[in-house]
This record gives sequence, structure tokens and C-alpha cells, in this order.
Amino acid sequence: MKPQTRIAALSLVGLLAAGCSSGQGTASPAAGKGGGVLRIGTTFTCNSINPFASTGTTCAMIFRYNYPFLVQYISSGAVEGDLATKWTTSPDGLTWTFDLRPGAKWSDGKPLTAADVAFTINTIVKYRKGPTASEAASVKNVKSASATSPTQVTVTYDKPTANVLGRLVKIPVLPAHVWQQYATGDGMRLKQTPNAAPLVAGGPFRLAKYTKDQIALMEPNPHWYGDKPKPAGFGLQFFSSPDAMVNALKTNRIDYAAPLPITAAKPVEQAGFTVTRQPGFRMHNLIINQSPHQKAHPELREPKVRAAFEAAVDRKRIIEVAYLGFGTPGSSIIPPVSGDWYDPSVKPDAFDLTRAAALLDEAGYKPGPDGIRVAGGATMSYEVIIPDVEGGEGERALQIVTEDFKKIGVQLKPRPADNATAFDQMTGTDKKYDQYTVAQWGWIAQRDPDFLLNAMTCDQWGSWNDSAYCDKKYDEMYERQAGTVEDGARKKLVWEMQKTVKDARPYVVTHYDDVVEAHTKSWSGFATSALGILDSQSRFGLLSAGSGS
Repeated sequence: MKPQTRIAALSLVGLLAAGCSSGQGTASPAAGKGGGVLRIGTTFTCNSINPFASTGTTCAMIFRYNYPFLVQYISSGAVEGDLATKWTTSPDGLTWTFDLRPGAKWSDGKPLTAADVAFTINTIVKYRKGPTASEAASVKNVKSASATSPTQVTVTYDKPTANVLGRLVKIPVLPAHVWQQYATGDGMRLKQTPNAAPLVAGGPFRLAKYTKDQIALMEPNPHWYGDKPKPAGFGLQFFSSPDAMVNALKTNRIDYAAPLPITAAKPVEQAGFTVTRQPGFRMHNLIINQSPHQKAHPELREPKVRAAFEAAVDRKRIIEVAYLGFGTPGSSIIPPVSGDWYDPSVKPDAFDLTRAAALLDEAGYKPGPDGIRVAGGATMSYEVIIPDVEGGEGERALQIVTEDFKKIGVQLKPRPADNATAFDQMTGTDKKYDQYTVAQWGWIAQRDPDFLLNAMTCDQWGSWNDSAYCDKKYDEMYERQAGTVEDGARKKLVWEMQKTVKDARPYVVTHYDDVVEAHTKSWSGFATSALGILDSQSRFGLLSAGSGS
């Protein structure tokens, strides 16, 4: 269990009692159907409030509320306008024209116009091979963007592109008067600037205060162009311990816990809190490093070894024992809640220790005197990086896998890591992935499969790719699906890509989590989402929430 020293360092209770910088914070929800500052506790930390340097879904959620977006998802899964009020496309699909809300302003009072949209998109396009690589998939095939008037922007594509709106959903519109100073030379300052709070905002709230691994406080943006949100603001408190987060909920130091540890679901509900549960986009993986630069254990790149590892994973026991039934067995990198994008024919391999051992025997790796197999003169013993965010459930899951791997002559040793540094440990020297061997982590997928499919490409080494998987044929499939506009034809490619990754096994997908969250009954009106309250693609879940009954 990780130390809890960060939790007491900065408390939402004290800060919200004192108020955000606008003076509108309160220590607890006010009575009535609106107002009050919602206090959210989470174990999902935010490593950076720079959109080009952040990696966490919580960071993306902060951006969703701080910055404007052209479009966003709604509860039905459809896309609606945000800053954009309507859009049209040319007959050849290469030109998209967006009409924007007139009179919009940034929180500092400066005009929010099409020039900001064009600047943001063009900047990402210009530096997509470098500092803006994390957003590169969102501007796939974009040639340029231009402001034809203060309230109209045109985005031109080199070729037809799949899911244009779903890609644009992910791009926060940045204030050009703040960011253009960094978009010079090699653009590295775009990624290096801390983008310190308070931020200039164009969304319903402004990030007023941020302390890494501790808190983020959101206050109202007085120039927000949309309908007034019901909450008067919200705060995020980051917990390194799920138990501490649950205790904070029970003692009225937070109003909402996300995600709720599944072991706490029943006790929290019995204590009088509202507990919600539904299938979600989060999945967990055993990650097997595929990098050719990792020299200590080249056997990990052998198909039989990876197949043996999957055969030794008891998904049923992981779900029942570690996750108390709050999940479903995993197989594909695209979760079932993705609807038709999910390929149901991609099945998990059966748990079979006899087969797993036979595969390792066939590969020529025999047990040594201590029972641990030997490959190339080195024992098949691997440290498993496991970040804090996996929680107690993840630790129990890894223990189950460790016990079963020992039975086939493979030793796993947990290597706990801080959420903010785990990815750096995995990418290693010069982003070569030359040190680590195995990790256990998860993904929170998005509504369209493109994001996760892109994360597996060679271009995403050092950015989103965490397994060092790189297959030129897979990349070619990704390019084809990215340019396939018709959903039926694109679905076939997406299904083919899922099979390709499953067979290659850079990941052994163990299971898909249920979204389990809890909140005090003094708050209600939260819209349900398979991404939970920390939805990074839509604001509909939180803006409708109100305090009181």
C-alpha cells in the first residue's frame, strides 16, 4: 500500500471553504437544486495540465471543462455542437466548414474566435511528429485550417477521413494569445511549458488552482457561452490510497468518489450513499514489452511465450476474487461497450496451465533447479511494473497471475510505481523501451475505436504506445481504417485490427471493469456514462448535477 502523505497536504474542505479565487466555493453543497461546489475524490491522478504533455483521463476531463471544443458527445453517443453551432461538408468530403457561436469570449475577456480554432489545429498539424504527437490522430489527414471570418473556420483534408467529428471531439481549442509564443522553432516549448493555473478558459469552468497529485479546483467562467451549469464549481482531490478516498467520502470531506473500490461498494451503500454500477470502457492488460532494444529477455518477443502467458491467465478467478464480480473477461483492445466496433469473435484463450507449460517446453525453455525456467542463460524472472492506479484490486489480480505463472516455471515480481512516472519507466532510455519487461496497467477507451487503435502504431512510440508493439502491416491497416468513411467497411478493418493485436499479444487483456462510483445523496442529477464522472469526451454528466433534493 502506498503512503498517504499527499492526502493531508491539501484538502478540498479547507480550500473550498475559503472559496476559489472568484469567491464562489463552499465547504459543502448548498441546499436546493443548484449551486454548491461538488467535491470529487479520485485515485486517477493528473500528471500535467499541459494538453500536449498530459497522459491521464483526469487531465483530459479538466481540459473538457476548462477549454472550448468544436463538438462533444452526448449521452446517446451522438455528436453535438459545442463552440460550433453547425457544420457542412463539401461533396468530396475534403472540406469541413464550422459556424461558431458569435460573441464568445475567453475568461480574460478577450474574443474567442475562429482564429483560435485555426491556430490550435494548424499548430498540432505542424508539430505532429514532435511535441504535439499525442494529438496527432485527431488531425489525421488534415491539410490546414483557416478562419474565413471570426465565426467561421474551415478545415481542409488531404483525403477522405473516417470519423472527422469523433476526432475533433478530442481537440481542446487553445487561446492563441497565450500559446502562440510557444509555437515557434521546433515547437518543443509547446510541450515543455507548465501551463500553470489559473488557466485562461473558454469552457464552463476555469482551472483556478492545481497542485500535482493533490488538487484541481474549477471555478465558474464568467464569459462561458453556454447555459449556466447547475454546480457553482467543482474540485478534484487526488488520492494515492482508495481507502483514504472512501474514508473522505464517509466523513463528508468529498461528495463523490470515482472510481469506488469494489470492496467498498456494499459498505458505502449501507452507509447511506448512492452507489452506481454499469459496464465501462476501462480494461486491464498484462503488457509484454515488444521492443527489440530490450536485450535481457528476448524470449518475450517469441509468439509461443506470449501464447503461454495468456494460457496461464485465469480471467474467471481474477474477476471473481480480485474484482468481486465487477467485470467481464477481456480479449480485445476494443471493449464491448463500444457497440458494433467490438469484434465478439475475438475470444480469450482458455485458462490451461498444462498447455501453457507445453508451449514453453516446445520453445525450448526448461525449468532450472529452482523450478524457474531458463531462456538464453537467464531465468524467466520478470519485474512487473504496476502503477498506483491499479489499486488493491489490481494488486490482488497480479498476485493471482503470479501464483499461476509460478506453476509453469515463470517468476513475476511486482514493481510498484507512481502513476506519474510509470510510463517513463516503461519507455526507458531515449524512448527505446529498453529496460522493462512486463507491466500490468489499463486503458480507458473512447467511444470511437480510433484512439486505441492509433496507440498501437509505430508512430506512437514514446507517446501513447506502452508495449513497444510496432508492425508495419498493422500500421497500414490503421491508415486504411482512418480513411474509410463508410462505417460498414471501416468496421471490417477495425475487426481485423483487433484480431491482429490479439494474435500478436503485446497485451493480454484480462478483463473490462464495471464503472463503480458513489456519491452523497445531497447531490443528484448526474447523467450516466460508461466513462463515469471523469468523462473526458463530454460535459453532460456533471453540468446537470445539483445539490439538495
